[in-house]
Amino acid sequence: MKILLTLLMFLFGTIIWSQDYHHWAEHFGARASLLGGAATSGLGDNATAYYNPAAMAFVKDPSLSISVNAYRFRSLQLENGLGTGLDLKEGQFSTMPNLIAGILTLKKHPKIRFGYAVLTRRAFKSKFDFLYEGKHDILATTAGAEQFVASYNYQHHLMEYWAGAGLSWQISEGFAIGLAHYGIYRDVKYSNSHSTEILPYDLVTGDVSSISTNVTFNYYNIKGVFKPSIALDVGNFRLGITATTPSFNMLGKANVYRDYAVINLDQYFGIDVAFKDRADRVNAKHKENGSIAFGVSWRMGKRAWLHITNETFFGGKRYFIYDVDERPNTYPDLITDSLIYQWFGDQNFMSMTEETTAITNLGLGLEAPIGKRWDLYLGARTDFLFNEQPYYTFSTIGVESSKWNLFHFSLGIVHLTKKNKRYTVGVEYGVAPRRNLYHVIDFTTPTLSNALLGNPSDNLYANSHSFKLLFEIEIGIKKTANQ
Repeated sequence: MKILLTLLMFLFGTIIWSQDYHHWAEHFGARASLLGGAATSGLGDNATAYYNPAAMAFVKDPSLSISVNAYRFRSLQLENGLGTGLDLKEGQFSTMPNLIAGILTLKKHPKIRFGYAVLTRRAFKSKFDFLYEGKHDILATTAGAEQFVASYNYQHHLMEYWAGAGLSWQISEGFAIGLAHYGIYRDVKYSNSHSTEILPYDLVTGDVSSISTNVTFNYYNIKGVFKPSIALDVGNFRLGITATTPSFNMLGKANVYRDYAVINLDQYFGIDVAFKDRADRVNAKHKENGSIAFGVSWRMGKRAWLHITNETFFGGKRYFIYDVDERPNTYPDLITDSLIYQWFGDQNFMSMTEETTAITNLGLGLEAPIGKRWDLYLGARTDFLFNEQPYYTFSTIGVESSKWNLFHFSLGIVHLTKKNKRYTVGVEYGVAPRRNLYHVIDFTTPTLSNALLGNPSDNLYANSHSFKLLFEIEIGIKKTANQ
């Protein structure tokens, strides 16, 4: 028990660098990760408790499995992220465990298996700080160009933990059904701030003008899902189908702060204005829209297997994660509700919405023997963006997220020792394809008509690369999983 508690503390006390709006940024268990996430048909290891509860019936050697993504490095460069020649860069290095799982056999009911899993389902941390200074002719009231100073600050931290248990029931020799339930804890912290200032060279002919906006929020949400599944195992062929239900909400709270101010730019409001407000412990609800996964595996020769999984994640219409139904504080007080509506639209000033799109990911994996006690793993998978609105929008509160799809490729080896322990070691590489991406902010083209944020364009390019070393140990193994 002390060992298990120590492992749980290590799991929950470690930051994992992943992606924000990608369902398949991570997979769980070294085999599933190294085989491209193609685990729905059942790989014969303890990660089956998560991927297909029904297939637990066909796991030959139930055991405790500890999977550790030992090291990971991720680099990201957003070319022209804030305008032509203004790049955003970050690099991250971390150690990351991602799964503790086990499967137990009931002695009095050998056709029933019990499984459990604790995993970090989603994790992301990103931070950008940027300061730009340039000369631009913005104000008609001053002669020549003015000094333009703009700052950008972005922070996003997302952690989501899943813990649950499931049962499988072997109805016949090659057919089983299963059901698992997972509780989910989601924690999000987010801040997005822009500040732009016009500084006349001749202070006699003009004053400092500025526009600033800041959105800061954090929320947590506790929810749950069910995972019903079926599994077929007829020797040389396996099939699995696993559904994940839409989540049901249990508890959630949010804190939010927002401000917007315009100084010495009378063409917007005619006067200097500021909108500021905050709300604490408002009800928050985050939705998982559910998915359905189909997986098949074919045996090729005596020990080689080809695995394929196709998982469709359902999208969801725009909804409120939290809704603050109150008028913001305004300075001066004479600002009317109609002006607030005209400027910020039909969403409440401090309310946050989310909208997701349906996507389908595909994973391929090949495992083949390279010795009596050695196996080779090869894998590839897609990892498509599912955020329907990944861009900054002034009139609403939302997350400005990644805007690119990812592809992952993996290679690993497995060794079964004579002491009935199986070690898996492998590497995974993730990359974003190079293509034009849309971005809203361009500090190199500020004008009064675009509120000093510049002209939106599609000249953003994301250079995203990640390298991950995975390590797993399974205890009490008698046979290799692909026998």
